[in-house]
Amino acid sequence: MLRAVKTFALILDRKLFRHSEKPLLLSSRGFLFFILLFGMLLSSCSSSDPRFVSKDVPFQHHREQKKKGSIRFSSKEAEEEQAEDDKKVNIPEAVARFSSKKKEPAPKKTEKDIKQTPAAKEPFNNQKMMDAILAWMGTPYEYGGESRSGIDCSAFTREMFKQTAGIELPRSTDQQVKIGSPVQKDDLLFGDLIFFNTTGQNPSHVGIYIGDDMFAHASVSAGVTLSSMYSSYYKKRYTEARRVLK
Repeated sequence: MLRAVKTFALILDRKLFRHSEKPLLLSSRGFLFFILLFGMLLSSCSSSDPRFVSKDVPFQHHREQKKKGSIRFSSKEAEEEQAEDDKKVNIPEAVARFSSKKKEPAPKKTEKDIKQTPAAKEPFNNQKMMDAILAWMGTPYEYGGESRSGIDCSAFTREMFKQTAGIELPRSTDQQVKIGSPVQKDDLLFGDLIFFNTTGQNPSHVGIYIGDDMFAHASVSAGVTLSSMYSSYYKKRYTEARRVLK
């Protein structure tokens, strides 16, 4: 590029400064002209040219901040989850088993019963949470999602506890693992939060234990579903459990 600039300057020297005593590049005015010309050439090679983009400043379509709907997990991890989940729960059978729809409804309280019952906070009801879980079955996974159109794992556990136990859990998995009290794997009870390391970052996934070695969660590959803690995928990635319900 420098050779081309010098050649161009010499041509201009002959045309614009033919009466000058010194060549353009050796005269003071020629030197200033050369500096201005070189500056103009550099300014034309702006940062919009991909060749001049800094490695620290990616292109515009890669510069968008992570927002709702962006997937934190790679497709490789979703594929691993599907391939290694070798002990799948029979969902229709589980739904029929855990749902309260076919069970005998509890007798309604009479006005006399209500008056005789002291005012107190309604105790946690396992079936109420189980019915809420089943109502959300099939909701697609969406990182950052918090609704029926898409939800992630920690938002799902948070929603279940809020709806059925009146407990406000923190929003993220790494915050939820800090609440409640630790529980050994052999002592798990319905409603315990269970955590997994699925990305190399611990914890990265959370679900709700429902009994019989099963848990409810918002799976990356299947959305809200029921899974076995003893499938190859979850068994080797299980890390700990916390009890929030007393």
